[in-house]
Amino acid sequence: MITIQIPASMEQILVLRKNISEALPEKYRELTFRAELITEELLTNICKYAKNDGELEISFACGMSFIDRHPAFLIELADTGNEHNPFTHLRQDGIAGSLEERAVGGVGLHLVEEMASHFVYSWVDSKNKIQIFLNAE
Repeated sequence: MITIQIPASMEQILVLRKNISEALPEKYRELTFRAELITEELLTNICKYAKNDGELEISFACGMSFIDRHPAFLIELADTGNEHNPFTHLRQDGIAGSLEERAVGGVGLHLVEEMASHFVYSWVDSKNKIQIFLNAE
């Protein structure tokens, strides 16, 4: 498992992509696009919405794991922002309707929900922690 600390900034996305590439075994390379897109969506949400009184830090980890005894690629982001579960704001209708009819926002998290095999939010040690699992089989 690779774990790094970064400032909350969209400029860090290339660093995160590099870590994903290094952590994904060759036989699971087909997960690269989903892992990168999910990571970018979550980083964007943290940068836009996580607020605190100091400088926002992010802990990023990724690597192979297991879910229900099946291999999975785990992406984990933890931030020092105020407590906020982004998954409580998922739109019930997904992205149904025309562009003109839809409310702004929620598409990125909808993509995360659709692409992930499993996702978990928790508030641990005064940090928002999101774990995303991508089935490797």
